[in-house]
Amino acid sequence: MTQWPLKVLLVHPEAKFLKENKFTIAADCSVLVHKGIVEKFGKEAVIIGCPMLEDPKRFFEKIKLIFEKSKAEKIEVYSMEVPCCHAIHMMVDKALRGDAKVEKFIVRISGNVESYTGFIDRSMIEAEAKAHEGLACRR
Repeated sequence: MTQWPLKVLLVHPEAKFLKENKFTIAADCSVLVHKGIVEKFGKEAVIIGCPMLEDPKRFFEKIKLIFEKSKAEKIEVYSMEVPCCHAIHMMVDKALRGDAKVEKFIVRISGNVESYTGFIDRSMIEAEAKAHEGLACRR
């Protein structure tokens, strides 16, 4: 393995593995649900993070810096289907430099992967509600 999964906030923007032609940015949870992302480890650079559990401003600024320093021509982005995870796609769009090709994907809780359309559908809202069942404060 040439590189293990590394948190976005811990990545040095000039790391050697970011000088390659391609890398992947994946939401933490997507790595746990979709084995295809795990299979990338050691074959290409993979950085992971959660735009909601980490400081969103720092997360965005780090992605922006990584894009500025990277030589990658292709970037894949994976998020989970829950609406809060869509922030990773929005941050990538905002930080992206013009010459890189970005492919975006959504990992469904079932493990299926679909192209990211930019829209939150009913099943995504239901998935988030189910994920947070029982978390409301009770008196």
